Amino acid sequence: MATSIFHRKSSFSTSARAAVILIALNALLFLAKVIVGLLYDSLAILSDASNSLMDILTSTIILLAVRETAKPADDDHPFGHARTEPLAAFTIAVLTCVLAAQVFREAVQRLMEGGEPLTGWPPVLVLLAVILVKGIILVVAGRMGRKMRSPALIAAAIDAKMDVVISLLALLGVAGSDLGWPWLDGFAALLISLWIAWTGFSLGRDNIVKLLGAIPDATTVRLVHNRLDLLKKQHRIRNFHELRLHYVGSEIHVALHVDVDRQGSVQRNHDLDEEIQHMLCAIPGVRHVAVHIDPV
Repeated sequence: MATSIFHRKSSFSTSARAAVILIALNALLFLAKVIVGLLYDSLAILSDASNSLMDILTSTIILLAVRETAKPADDDHPFGHARTEPLAAFTIAVLTCVLAAQVFREAVQRLMEGGEPLTGWPPVLVLLAVILVKGIILVVAGRMGRKMRSPALIAAAIDAKMDVVISLLALLGVAGSDLGWPWLDGFAALLISLWIAWTGFSLGRDNIVKLLGAIPDATTVRLVHNRLDLLKKQHRIRNFHELRLHYVGSEIHVALHVDVDRQGSVQRNHDLDEEIQHMLCAIPGVRHVAVHIDPV
């Protein structure tokens, strides 16, 4: 139990530091994009700036989510606060779709009304800096999220990937303006809105299943079956049935019935129960196991 508590605190500290760094980086990128976008009247860069503003909000949500998730179980939340991170990721998805609708409206308006952004090197340099920074965030947050199985950090990595694509599209619009095709600025903003919408939809879809208690991925289910089958081959149990796996927020809970020899002692069955719990909790993502012993 002490190891689990230490792991939670360590994970929270790492995730919290990552969230604070994301907030600071996104704030700097937002200011740079707004200044350059306004000076050069580039809708593509201003659309990208709107996305950075949303990034500041989402990074703040991630910080609050990992702080809440790190809280221990209490009387009102006997299974902890594991639903907080998927809820935060789903909130980010909704806000992302709202942003996409706003960018889409502005892009269509620019294409219909026209307008020529100014040309120059500062917009290109800003976008290249964004691509570099977000590329680093994509790699680091992705690795941390997968290692700690943190939906919020995975959402941050997906958001960084989205930002790289958005900045590439904005770069297309800026390059088009420099080459004498100002309509590419509005067209790039239109593509940016569609990409933001798709990313938000995908993120929301992946996290709503965790909030609704869906079954985990096939790999986790197979690992549980393999470890129980090993106990059968060792004649430690006769069979297992009524196996149920489902998400409780970002955690996986398992419940099952195990058939054992009715002549076994109570102490032996108790030890077997604890062994099964520890064995299954060693599987990544599994946090709670409930075993019902059936003497047969």
